[in-house]
Amino acid sequence: MKTASRYTVALFLAVALGFGVSSTLVEIPLRSSHAFGLMLVEAQVNGRPAVLILDTGSNRTMVNSKLVDVATPSLRDVVTSKKGSGWSGNAVFTRASLAVGSVVWRDHVILAMDTGEISKSLGENVDGLLGMDFLNDFDLVVVDLRQHKLILTHSPK
Repeated sequence: MKTASRYTVALFLAVALGFGVSSTLVEIPLRSSHAFGLMLVEAQVNGRPAVLILDTGSNRTMVNSKLVDVATPSLRDVVTSKKGSGWSGNAVFTRASLAVGSVVWRDHVILAMDTGEISKSLGENVDGLLGMDFLNDFDLVVVDLRQHKLILTHSPK
C-alpha cells in the first residue's frame, strides 16, 4: 500500500474511532534487536539515553537501576519476579521521567533492576522494558512492523 493510501486509511480509522482532528499523533521509530527480533525503542530516562524493549506483555515499565540512581534497596522494598515467561529477578519501585520521541512521561512509578543479563543474552545493550503502563496513557497504539514505527494517538482531555 502506498504511503498516501496508508495515511488515508489511518485518518479514516481515527475518525471512525471517534478521534477528531485535534488528536495528537506521534510516530516513534522502532528497530529490531539482532538476536530475537524484539522491537527496540530509543528513549531517555531522567535525561540519559536508553534502549528499551517495547513489551506489550509487561504491566510495568522497567529500567536499568543505573539510569535512576537507585541505592541498594532494603529487603522489604524489593519486588521479586520469578514466575512467568519473561524477565525475572529482583527490582525496586522508583520514580522516573521518560522521553520517548516527542512524548515526555514525567515522574512515573516504574521498576528498576539490573539489566546486565538480558543485554548479555541479546548481544547488545538493553536498558529496560517499555510496558503497558506507558502505552495505556494513549487512546490508540499501533505497532507498524513493516514501517518500523510505533504510532501513538492521544486525544486532549
